[in-house]
Amino acid sequence: MGLCERYFGPSYELLSHDKYAEVWAVDEAHPYMAPEGGESVADVANRLSAVLSSTESEFHSSAILIVSHGDPLQIFQAVLSAAKENSSFLDVSDLKVKGTTLASVLSQHRKFALATGELRRVV
Repeated sequence: MGLCERYFGPSYELLSHDKYAEVWAVDEAHPYMAPEGGESVADVANRLSAVLSSTESEFHSSAILIVSHGDPLQIFQAVLSAAKENSSFLDVSDLKVKGTTLASVLSQHRKFALATGELRRVV
C-alpha cells in the first residue's frame, strides 16, 4: 500500500489526464489540501515516510531500488532533495508541525516529473 499511486478521489480517478492540471494547481498552492475524497501531497508524503523508515531499518547500508508511480515518486524525490540540504526533512512523520517550510518543499514536487519507465538516482 505504501508505494501505490496517489488516490485522486472519485472526481479524477480513471478519467482523462487532462483534468489533472486542476490537481497540480491545488498541489502547488496548498499541498495539504486533498481533492475531494482523495489524498493530498502531504498524505502521500506521510505514507512514503513509513515505507522509507521500514526499508531503511531492514536494509541499512544497502542500495535500494524503489519502484512506484509518478506522483508518489515525485513527492518522495522532493522530500529527499530537501533532505540533502536539511536532514530534518527526513522525519516526514512530523509534517503538520513543520508547516510552511515543508509545505514549500511539497508544493514543488511537479519539478521532479518522470518519464514513463525512467530510472533516476536520487541519493
